[in-house]
Amino acid sequence: MRIAILGAGAMGSWFGGHLAINGQNVQLLTTNRSHIDAVQRDGLELRSGPSSMSVQLPIGEPAKFNGPVDLVIVLTKTFQLEAALSSLEGVFDPDTTVLSFQNGLGNAEVIAKHVGQDNTWIGMTMLPVDRIAPGIVEGKGLGASWFGHAYKNRPEKAARLEGLFTDAGMDVRFDANIKSRVWEKVAFNAGMNALCALTHATPGIINRSAEVKQLVKNTAAEAVAVASSMGVDVSLSAVFDTIDYACAHHPEHIPSMLQDLLSGKRTEIDAINGAIAGYAEIEGVPSPLNSQWAALIRLAEQGHSASRPPV
Repeated sequence: MRIAILGAGAMGSWFGGHLAINGQNVQLLTTNRSHIDAVQRDGLELRSGPSSMSVQLPIGEPAKFNGPVDLVIVLTKTFQLEAALSSLEGVFDPDTTVLSFQNGLGNAEVIAKHVGQDNTWIGMTMLPVDRIAPGIVEGKGLGASWFGHAYKNRPEKAARLEGLFTDAGMDVRFDANIKSRVWEKVAFNAGMNALCALTHATPGIINRSAEVKQLVKNTAAEAVAVASSMGVDVSLSAVFDTIDYACAHHPEHIPSMLQDLLSGKRTEIDAINGAIAGYAEIEGVPSPLNSQWAALIRLAEQGHSASRPPV
């Protein structure tokens, strides 16, 4: 299968690398020049605990990629999605499937504008993966991923996609109620990502403070209440279990929002806590914590960006 990984950061490289090792025709797409140079020179290294494996596969900038492709797996930042898909307009054909494993809300609507609702799939992943250096990514623990069609039921295509990942040894499962799964991840990120970013802490450090951990859960609970008001059924106990698991089993993982702040980059706050607060206002549901974390992260973005020396 011809597969393009749009957004080959840590997670995109992890997905693409494992699919390529299993024999799929994978192209990594990123604008990160240092990552491109390293993979072209040395291949992509995938680390997991004491083990490591490398794979040679093509990598380049999205604007220079020529298609068509059968499957585009999207792992860009949410605010990059529109521009990233626009840069690939020439590679889509009527049967190209686009599957997003991005964080946040609103990705399906953007994808559908480019490839239509029939070809729009969404998902979420709980894999903790960090980029250690250009050309090197490392899995920080176990975590499952789920996907489903954003608008309808397509069981035959779902089975083919699930088989693609299963054959590559990846725990990626079809879920007919994928919107609930996406909101579950959003609720988790709203608490865990925001508090880790604001405190510069990893999940293991959060786990040492009962007070902060409770703030994480209270933030997630607000998100679940907003989802419920919109008719999306999300298990609060499942979200809490995921928070507990991350704190206990992913102690050294640096969440993406903290990675972005430390790099002086824009975060996905508007698609996570900001989006929750926006929907909460429409629905008339209180969300004071999510509103506060969104405001503070936006302020932190400015502070971290201003403190970095000019390039």
